[in-house]
Amino acid sequence: MAQLVLGLWVLTAFGGAYMFSFTLGAARSRAEAEPGQLTTTLPPLSLFVHPLFGLAGLGLWIAYLAAGQQSLAWMTLAVFIAGAGIGDVLLVKTLKGRKDAEPTVEDRIPTAAMAMHGISAVALIGAVLLVCLGVDSQAGDDDADFGDTRAPLVEVHR
Repeated sequence: MAQLVLGLWVLTAFGGAYMFSFTLGAARSRAEAEPGQLTTTLPPLSLFVHPLFGLAGLGLWIAYLAAGQQSLAWMTLAVFIAGAGIGDVLLVKTLKGRKDAEPTVEDRIPTAAMAMHGISAVALIGAVLLVCLGVDSQAGDDDADFGDTRAPLVEVHR
């Protein structure tokens, strides 16, 4: 399950970086825009904090994999959910901006990219929740290896 979480995180991050690339170089208002330059209605703080939460969640997940402390998995989940809340704000503003008469940068972001990013983020949160709830634990099955990627630091041979 740990590899699934990392894979979903990579997929989500690539989708987010692709969408973020559309907002680079956009003017914040019509008054600031140069001729031919598109504007954005997306809040700059949200554009910064949303990926920051994703990176913080990844750092916590890696710490969980290294230390194996269940509290780190729960903190990862909390950080991802907070980041998803900010992502929801960005999604609503993007979709609302598409209804305006004046074109913005958000109009150029492909709907498929937004859908892929959102679906992979929901799957990521779900996978982390499953780990937090112990779904991938080895309870009762000594032969199975369901996601425990931590190797023993020292092997003892008798």
